[in-house]
Amino acid sequence: MAEEKVKKKGGCLKWVLILVVVIIAFSACVAALGGGDETDTTSEPTETETTETVAEDTTEEATEEVTEEATTEETQTVGIGEQIDVGAMSYTVNEVTTGTQVGPSAFPTNANETFVIVDLTVTNNGNEAVTVDSNYFKLLIDEATFDSDSAGSMSANQNENGEIVNSFFLENLNPGSTMSGKIVFDVSQTYAENTDKQLQVQEGIFGTQTGVINLQ
Repeated sequence: MAEEKVKKKGGCLKWVLILVVVIIAFSACVAALGGGDETDTTSEPTETETTETVAEDTTEEATEEVTEEATTEETQTVGIGEQIDVGAMSYTVNEVTTGTQVGPSAFPTNANETFVIVDLTVTNNGNEAVTVDSNYFKLLIDEATFDSDSAGSMSANQNENGEIVNSFFLENLNPGSTMSGKIVFDVSQTYAENTDKQLQVQEGIFGTQTGVINLQ
């Protein structure tokens, strides 16, 4: 009997040891599989991310260069009686007056309030004919910008006999040619009396190049 009890006891211990070994082996497998699922959160930047970063840096550098060029490039400014060259064109303001009407005394054109009348000379220094029109000129007073009065400008260049010379209405100016005439702006009396007036001139219809003439 005692011998059978020892055998039974030894068999139980054997199975317990086997169970413990199985549990340890299972735990080791689970740990190994779990560790395999973990990923490294630190990754190198992708090629796309690197390309985008380089493109952004290049764009910023180009923008800074354009801004610096725009800052250093100033609009040329002259005064009455001084010539200003804008592209292939030259402009000179000869005189600035004000009034309530322009044109021949028989058929004058009246201002809504006050006309600012700019007498100027234009020269084409280029190799091709250009179109000169009163709408290419702007009157600048403080922070306000005024368009020319086409009817007033045409009337201001009309003689007493009705003849219109250099009306500044879509005038064709050939290379080496010069024309003189008047550009008229219809403004309020307050603006007309303002001494801080300037005339903006440009080259051609698109005004890719401009200049400013002080009218004091």
